[in-house]
Amino acid sequence: FVAGIGALFLLLLLGWDASARLLHEHVPRRVIQELAAYSPKLWFDAIGVGFVELSGIVYLVLVVLLALIGAGFNTGRRRRGPSKFAAVIQAAAIGIVVVGGMAISMPLASRLTLSFDFTQEREFTLSRGSIEVLERLPVGTEATLYWSANEPAVPPAIKSQARRLQRFLDQLARRSGGRLALRTLDPQPDTDDELKAVADGLRRVQMTSGDHFFLGATFRQGERITSIPYFDIRRDRLLEYDIAVALYGLTHRRVPRIGVISSLLPSSAAIDNREGLSFLSELKRAYDLAVIPFFSESLPVGLDVLIVLDASVLKSKMLYSIDQYLMQGGSVIAMMDPFVRFNPPSNQVRPQPSSEINDISDLLLAYGIHYVGEEVVGDAELASPVSDQSQATMSFPFWLRVTSKNFDDAHPVTAALNEGLFVEPGELKWEHSSRAQALIKTTTNSGAQPRREFGRKTPHELALALVPDGRSRTIAAALPGPFSTAYPSPLDDTDIHAHLAEGADHGLLFAVADVDWLFDPFSVQTVDLGDQVITRPLNDNLSFLLNMVEYASGERSLIAMRSRGRLQRPFTRVAKLFKAAEQRYREEELQITRQLSEAEAQLAEVAEQAGVADVNELPAEFQTKVQTINAALLPMRKQLRDIRRRIREDVERLGRRLTFINLVAGPVMVSILAVIVFAARRYRHRVGAI
Repeated sequence: FVAGIGALFLLLLLGWDASARLLHEHVPRRVIQELAAYSPKLWFDAIGVGFVELSGIVYLVLVVLLALIGAGFNTGRRRRGPSKFAAVIQAAAIGIVVVGGMAISMPLASRLTLSFDFTQEREFTLSRGSIEVLERLPVGTEATLYWSANEPAVPPAIKSQARRLQRFLDQLARRSGGRLALRTLDPQPDTDDELKAVADGLRRVQMTSGDHFFLGATFRQGERITSIPYFDIRRDRLLEYDIAVALYGLTHRRVPRIGVISSLLPSSAAIDNREGLSFLSELKRAYDLAVIPFFSESLPVGLDVLIVLDASVLKSKMLYSIDQYLMQGGSVIAMMDPFVRFNPPSNQVRPQPSSEINDISDLLLAYGIHYVGEEVVGDAELASPVSDQSQATMSFPFWLRVTSKNFDDAHPVTAALNEGLFVEPGELKWEHSSRAQALIKTTTNSGAQPRREFGRKTPHELALALVPDGRSRTIAAALPGPFSTAYPSPLDDTDIHAHLAEGADHGLLFAVADVDWLFDPFSVQTVDLGDQVITRPLNDNLSFLLNMVEYASGERSLIAMRSRGRLQRPFTRVAKLFKAAEQRYREEELQITRQLSEAEAQLAEVAEQAGVADVNELPAEFQTKVQTINAALLPMRKQLRDIRRRIREDVERLGRRLTFINLVAGPVMVSILAVIVFAARRYRHRVGAI
């Protein structure tokens, strides 16, 4: 037993990072990697994340078989009672068989490339998009991974990320059919490899210890090179997408050109990284981005996709240029919002559809999509938890947390999306266009409130005022061409020969009745690392935008992998309990809130009659009335607190239950196992006695 525990401990040591740090000065790195393959820790770590390799299964089976063979030899020797010399010989034979068997078997097992991905979202399986990118790669493409494997101060989580990255790059190289070659460099300080890493644009990641490490890659094909300066662990679920984008850039000679026209963006946004606009950085990674001044009169030549983002005020010639661009077969993504949270001043002018072409909503109406911008859509089932002015948590039905059930699973743009957040959106309607397709819809538990109410009511008042009408509403839609122009004749007679009355078949229009969903607080979390900003998606909002752009530009290979896996795994049970409790006490809360509002209105009226700004400044004759009103307010406020406490009770009760289960589960399972072992031993003892 002691020998077995000792051998197992030594095998485990081979897979620990501490052992690699101790050995790296005396043993070649390749030898350390080969020795790590003999450690059960390496294979159990892979199994623990749901990735099972056939070579790992073979290893575990071999270890068990060889251990049983050794135990059999040892048991037989004890039964036969051999001489001391024979015992030494047999012990040596056992050692040779076990060590030799593993030494011979593992190199053979490592050649087995078959693996099984048991993760729910197939995280370790190459998507069809990656395979398509690999098939289009030119022969002679080279990937170089820069990883400071021998840096002892690197946190274990980063090392785990690096191992996953190495496995994934190895998998890409094997599946590329020889098109992609992989090499790994360890850029140690003051070496040529470190200088090469810096020259290729990779980042030194500083640690609190004062040391630094590299974890990035370059992808080269001839004279063309793309790089990923740092594989941030916060983007671990976008690992396949980030690498595919880098390889994708090597497969095309011409990068699609995307134009953005918006009153929210200055022209310099195409170059600078602007706060809150991480979606622009994501677009620049894969496309040639041009920000068009919203006061321009025409579109630049050569656009593949045009994004119109909250451009409420556009010149007539620009609107005509957008119309003719669509007639020529271009693709337009139009986004409007009844109440803009990101930039409140833009709420002074809002698009309003009419028969005259004055804004972008008029163009959409001419093509068959009616934008309802005077109302804000809410949905009690899709409500997001937010904090009100008193920092109390409430479900706000006008911030819609849509799930996969609300995305259209028949359209490639939304088929793989899991979750999105849309902030006080509007509605899209159409009557005569059978080609229009709803991409995002609310549930039938939705309603709407006039947009003017959102500037003067609190979130709590707005939530209580929402009355579902049993109708589902469309937030985003797609409309394929051909289109008929919104202009029967050109604006300028000189353009009469270039004017197009009917559009090409491949034109495409996307419409989204929200703008805020694109900006950072609602879509990504950003981390500033000196000269680089790392973004971590909070939901699939960014994927939705990139999917639309890619689909509109004619390239669809990256869409599926961009939305793989749920980026968040929310406590759905808790959310349902919270919403159910809110619904249960909704009427009682609404009644008390109204009584409070009436009493507070009386206080304001008393102050107004007395001509003072503060109630405390009232004359003595009014103080008695104020005290009476305040006395009536106290029990109502207490009732309101009790209602909100009862709303939280079910959630808190669930938390206490889960805590109790977590505490007692371990001891209970050990006790059950002890009882089973005790009963089995007594049974064997009785059978032996008989």
